[in-house]
Amino acid sequence: MFRLHLYIPLIIVTILMSSLVVLSVIYIQEDSIHKNKESISKEFTKNLNEKVSAEAVVIGEYIDFIQSVDDISDLFLIQDKKELNNALKDIYDRLHKNVEITHMYFIKNDGTVLLRMHDYGRANDIIGRTTFKKSKESQSLFYGLEFGPKKNYTLRVVKPWIIDGRVIGYIELGKEIDKIINELSHSLNTHIYLAVKKEIYKNSSEFVKNSLSSKVETSNHYIVYNTSSIPQEMESILNGSNSYNDISHDNSEYFVAKEPLSDISGQDLGYFVFLSDVSLEHSVMYGSIKVLSAILFLISIILISGGYYLLHKRERSIFRLTSKLEKRKTDLETFNVKLQKIFDLQRNIVIITDGKKLTMVNKAMFYFFGFDDMDDFSKHHNCICDRFVVNDNFFHLGKVPEGETWVNTIKDLPGDKRIVAMLDHDLMSHAFSVSVNKFEDGNFIVSFTDISNTMIEHSKLKRKITLDKLTGAFNREFFEINIDLIIKETYPSNLGIILCDIDHFKRVNDTYGHNRGDIVLKEFTGIIKSSMRENDYLIRWGGEEFVILIKVNNIKLLKKVTENIRKCIENYNFDEVGRVTSSFGATLYIDGEEISTSIARADKALYIAKDNGRNQLIVL
Repeated sequence: MFRLHLYIPLIIVTILMSSLVVLSVIYIQEDSIHKNKESISKEFTKNLNEKVSAEAVVIGEYIDFIQSVDDISDLFLIQDKKELNNALKDIYDRLHKNVEITHMYFIKNDGTVLLRMHDYGRANDIIGRTTFKKSKESQSLFYGLEFGPKKNYTLRVVKPWIIDGRVIGYIELGKEIDKIINELSHSLNTHIYLAVKKEIYKNSSEFVKNSLSSKVETSNHYIVYNTSSIPQEMESILNGSNSYNDISHDNSEYFVAKEPLSDISGQDLGYFVFLSDVSLEHSVMYGSIKVLSAILFLISIILISGGYYLLHKRERSIFRLTSKLEKRKTDLETFNVKLQKIFDLQRNIVIITDGKKLTMVNKAMFYFFGFDDMDDFSKHHNCICDRFVVNDNFFHLGKVPEGETWVNTIKDLPGDKRIVAMLDHDLMSHAFSVSVNKFEDGNFIVSFTDISNTMIEHSKLKRKITLDKLTGAFNREFFEINIDLIIKETYPSNLGIILCDIDHFKRVNDTYGHNRGDIVLKEFTGIIKSSMRENDYLIRWGGEEFVILIKVNNIKLLKKVTENIRKCIENYNFDEVGRVTSSFGATLYIDGEEISTSIARADKALYIAKDNGRNQLIVL
């Protein structure tokens, strides 16, 4: 059984740990591959900017060379387009062939094109591109990538043409960046696509629109430039919210990244899309995972086998120890049964306690307090010490130093000081001599011997803490000694406190004499007792004033019970005297407050009842 409970978790934990290691390695390597490839798009942007800047510097020098050709400025000033074209045709052809210049413009100051060397038949239109505007504003060379009328991504370099300190016009040279992108694609070992939004081509010429028929398109983009075949996933790549993804294409694994595509004007054109082949990295990763899995498998076999051996060995040790414990448990249970029998044979109250909780008690304790068993007792008390009467003539909890238990305190006292008073189930007081003996594990065997009948002052004590001689009700000293215990016994219900006074009792004494007044007090007490429940308390407070303590759930029940007592008195015909009424003041004890505060509140309610005309109940 032990082997099954421990061996299966060992196997499960080993498998889970091995799987976790493999998954962690896959995650770490995959993350490393992704981070390495993510940097390509940033590196591309950086390299593209560097190459564009370098190309712009070179093209600027070509513009300087063109401006220095003899008689060129004169031809431009007289706007002789034909002769200007003839004079520069050889230069343009060499630039087109050797450095791939695709555009050469001669632009007037107002932006009107005088001559396009690359498109002689088209002229006199006005240039509104950002590169021209910025060059005109700064009166210096300006360059940038722009999306032209033919919808191609072109590097344009514009420079003012200044003669004798006066700007006579502007020269622009342009170069499409297909070759630059192709070079970067090879150097970064990454396929690069330019995906341009279809809306950009909305107002294009028929020539441009016809040229798009050969382009691959998605629902929202044209792939106008690419360095490889187009993956089928291009649609989801462009329209997806993720900037990074993994796809399979042409039997290879690719990491996909995309970056926004814009020109020098800031216009959003679409995306640069980068496909980086990660087949080799994945192949290496999966190869290392296979090796790692094999190693982890061997380690797992060793761990499981070793664990089985150790668990088997431990199982035998546990079995031997369990057998000993079971025997000890059986012996202990047998001992406890015998000890309980011995306890129950004792006439004295005998308990085993550590001073806080009861471990074992005998039947004599349950009989004395009127409880059925330990569970019944525990509903009301944690410790037998809760039943000690607070009286300076006896030992009680008020005499226990802070931080000490009552057992440790009382065991060190002399015999005549080890006497406690407790009330039995009939609320009769008994005096007990206490003997304490060490047992085991910090527990003590405590015996309570009833010495009430042998104490000289027993009768005096009984009179003091039980009944009023005249009426048979409890007296005020009983209240003071036992109120804390009564409050505890009431929990979790509420303690109702009723203060009552016979109306105009002085008239009874004055009219019929004190003897008849005493008879009225006895009859008055009898009426209240007959209206009370078994667990309620009637206390003569003084003269014709009484306190009634009752257990109630709420203020409504308190009113109902008290009103019933008042009506019983009102309807009773006292011998010789006739009708006598009584006024009542009632309240509920508030948990944690001084009992004197509760009594004062009931007394105030009684005062209001009298002031309002007597023979009534006021509840505060």
